[in-house]
Amino acid sequence: MRKIILDFCPIRTREEVHEYLAMKLDLPDYYGRNLDALYDCLTELHEDTCVGFFQSEEPHGITEYLNSVKHVMRDAEEENPHFAVIFGSLEENFE
Repeated sequence: MRKIILDFCPIRTREEVHEYLAMKLDLPDYYGRNLDALYDCLTELHEDTCVGFFQSEEPHGITEYLNSVKHVMRDAEEENPHFAVIFGSLEENFE
């Protein structure tokens, strides 16, 4: 199983989010760097992969966008039995 830790604390823009995801998740070159493309790539994973998702508790410009990324990851987790995500906040893991 691949285990990947995503630390979004230093990330400040949507572009940085997608560059970081592409690098850490080893997404294919055709990854479109948007939420729909992220969902597609996560649901196409064939290797068991567990992702830890951590972000700063201090609000900054992309907090809402990271919430959208979380929703995409939750949806992908429901669709793909090879993908699991764990969030830094205990409560978020039971939404």
